[in-house]
Amino acid sequence: MVYRRFGTIFSRLLLNKQDEMRCLEANLNGIDKTDASAGNKNYLMSRELDVDRNSIPPTFRGKTRAQLLEKIEKKAVEYADLLLKTQQLKALEPPSKRDYKSVLHFMENDGGPLCQEESEFIYCKEDLVSLRPGREHSWLDAALERFLQIFRCRLLLFLFQSKETKEKTDDEDIHYYDRSRISNCTTMIITIMVLILLVIPIWLLYKFSVASNDTTTHDMISIVLVFTLVFSAALTVFTKAKRHEIVAASAG
Repeated sequence: MVYRRFGTIFSRLLLNKQDEMRCLEANLNGIDKTDASAGNKNYLMSRELDVDRNSIPPTFRGKTRAQLLEKIEKKAVEYADLLLKTQQLKALEPPSKRDYKSVLHFMENDGGPLCQEESEFIYCKEDLVSLRPGREHSWLDAALERFLQIFRCRLLLFLFQSKETKEKTDDEDIHYYDRSRISNCTTMIITIMVLILLVIPIWLLYKFSVASNDTTTHDMISIVLVFTLVFSAALTVFTKAKRHEIVAASAG
């Protein structure tokens, strides 16, 4: 699910629409100034009077204010729609290195379903986007998949392969793994890690306070400080938590 964003084309389309809006805005301001300088301010104060006016000044270029506003409305809707679409495309995440290399390898070695000219989009790396939603610990998923590829055994195949993934290929050298099982495994790993980081410092503080009389306040503070730093680092590495969320979690 890797495609081009065509960021340059959308930028040029936006600039073109923007300049069209600028010209229409200048025409509207010119009409307003013409009425104001000619003493026809009533037309600026009442839409009904402006629509029912008898004559159109030559500077209006054959269009009334209502006709110009109708054209401006159409262009404004087109401009806003294109602007929002461009924002949505810009918000899409680029493909991960693993996904990009996988598609690139498929295009270069296997040929892919596209001809050479149509498959050259894969080399526009900076303009590529992925429709696959990014997971907080996708790199951990990738590391687990690499581990499964290196250390293949019946137990791992039984744990991480479903009936559907087994039926995808008859080649003994090719194995497909169930992504939901890999995701559940990584979630379990992170949960265990967080529990360890929370339980160990409490156990150490209790152990030192009960078993040893030589433990000072500085030693206890050092233990809390070290595990707080490790916990903050783990949140930074394994999740997409923002800075204030990391600070709040560490303070808790």
